[in-house]
Amino acid sequence: MDTINDFTIKQRKYMPVFPKADGKPTIYIDGYPCEDDEPMAETDFHAEQIITLSDQLKRYFAINDLVYIGVDSFIYYSEGDITKCVVPDIYIVFGVDKYPLRRSFYTWAEGAAPVAVLSFFLIRQHIWIGIEKLHCI
Repeated sequence: MDTINDFTIKQRKYMPVFPKADGKPTIYIDGYPCEDDEPMAETDFHAEQIITLSDQLKRYFAINDLVYIGVDSFIYYSEGDITKCVVPDIYIVFGVDKYPLRRSFYTWAEGAAPVAVLSFFLIRQHIWIGIEKLHCI
């Protein structure tokens, strides 16, 4: 049994066909920040989660050119308002070209929005940060 080839055959047979979004790939729009001077990951464990899952998603959707996997970049969802954005660890958008790579994702320019948004965090670390903030008050 050749599991890799069996998977590839099934993937090609059952992978849904995503309709193309009506926008165009937009690498960068002037005036919208694409960096926040924050590190990509809070810890090595956090970085490993992001890298591993994004790699697996990119491999899974490799045969489909209309699936974009974004990693640690801004998603702007309201044209003209730079405060309307989120920065998830990983996000998936169906119907848009996977290339060119983008510095940020602009929903109105691309004509699509993410279908899945993933953020990882370490509960113990966030509880500790919250306790430290309480002691500072």
